[in-house]
Amino acid sequence: MLAIIFHCWLLILACIISSSRAQFTCGQFVYDARRFLCCENTDLCKRDGTRACCGRFCYNPTIGMCCKGRIRDRCDSEDASCCADRCYSMKKQMCCNGKVVARCAGNESACCDTGCYNPRWKQCKNGKIIFPQKSRFYY
Repeated sequence: MLAIIFHCWLLILACIISSSRAQFTCGQFVYDARRFLCCENTDLCKRDGTRACCGRFCYNPTIGMCCKGRIRDRCDSEDASCCADRCYSMKKQMCCNGKVVARCAGNESACCDTGCYNPRWKQCKNGKIIFPQKSRFYY
């Protein structure tokens, strides 16, 4: 009789322990939310600091980037950024109206529509790069 009571007690204890673990579903998977992330009800990511969700998919941020919900290869380890859904290096390039363009004047580079110009020498008018008619540089 004592063995039956002890066995029942173990079953009750096992039920309490298993019910204290939060179980969730992610698509067709059942998972522990303390150990995993669910990416838009599709993919599971380990919660270990090395993974992240990008839309519906899990990825490694040290080698990839999430640009507008799409995973892209990290184009530069130090200064990578997104331009629309593309990766670019902010040191060498810039994002002008969703287009990646090469910097034409180092840190002084500026965007004019989807082009690059140096505002010390040129101007941007209505999305066109022009030379100013009168400039303080010509006096």
